[in-house]
Amino acid sequence: MKRLLAVLAAAALLCAACAAPAETPDGDAYELYYAARLDASDGGDAIRTGALSIPDSASKDTAELATILVTELLAPSADAALRSPFPAGTSLEKLSVAGGRAMVDLSEQYALLSGVDLSIADACVTLTLTQLPGIYAVRITANGRELPYRKTQLMTAADALLSSGEAALRPINVSLYFLDMTTGGLRAQAQTLALYEGQTRVSAVLDALRRGPEGDDTLRRLLTDDFDVLSSRTEDGVCYVNLSGSAPLPEDETLRALTLEALARSLLSLDGVNEVQYLVNGEAMPQWAVAALAPAGEPTES
Repeated sequence: MKRLLAVLAAAALLCAACAAPAETPDGDAYELYYAARLDASDGGDAIRTGALSIPDSASKDTAELATILVTELLAPSADAALRSPFPAGTSLEKLSVAGGRAMVDLSEQYALLSGVDLSIADACVTLTLTQLPGIYAVRITANGRELPYRKTQLMTAADALLSSGEAALRPINVSLYFLDMTTGGLRAQAQTLALYEGQTRVSAVLDALRRGPEGDDTLRRLLTDDFDVLSSRTEDGVCYVNLSGSAPLPEDETLRALTLEALARSLLSLDGVNEVQYLVNGEAMPQWAVAALAPAGEPTES
């Protein structure tokens, strides 16, 4: 049975700054991913790249660069070997970047795609945007609505099954725990997180808990933007989470306990994690241990 060793302690570090746009030797060259023309693919990849130069790219933030890339991607390519994978008239309605995710809302024409055509179009947008540091996953909607016939709504470069020597991103499935505003307790929400090269599973869970729940107004996040951990490690099924004692958690004792329990329960949803033990500045506090947890709310799909 999974159990939790909890310490009622503080945790606060500055939020990680947004990553700078990708740079090349010229400082302004990016790749656009298109569908290969059937008569030009010669049995190779279904997706090929074209180049785009963005002057003064270093002065633009990630969302600005992403908007430029998607706008250009939606326009017809001048390269005869490349074709647009998007239905005629598809346009960019809205784009935002937060917490490593790009939220891309395209016009209603995008919803006409299905099957392989949708997979190729999704991959073109995802691969184009995930080349930017700070974007690790992409969610694409059509006129504000998700396409229900996708296998996943949150896409990473690993979802595009193309031949590539690049280190692929990989998604992880987790149950994230948030405050249920209707009951005052915890309730889980199933999410798929993008785990990029160099990122730990614990940091991915922390990022997602700070972002908050997806598409459910009855859930509220408990981890604030400045909640972070000094370090973490997993040994023999025990995840050790080292918190800083330099700043307080919520003053309300009940809310403070729920915050730490939400993090612990979320980490316990990771494969291979059977216990969570909090430390404060490297020191464990077993006298504050909590016995085996009673089940919280079942995960709900996001």
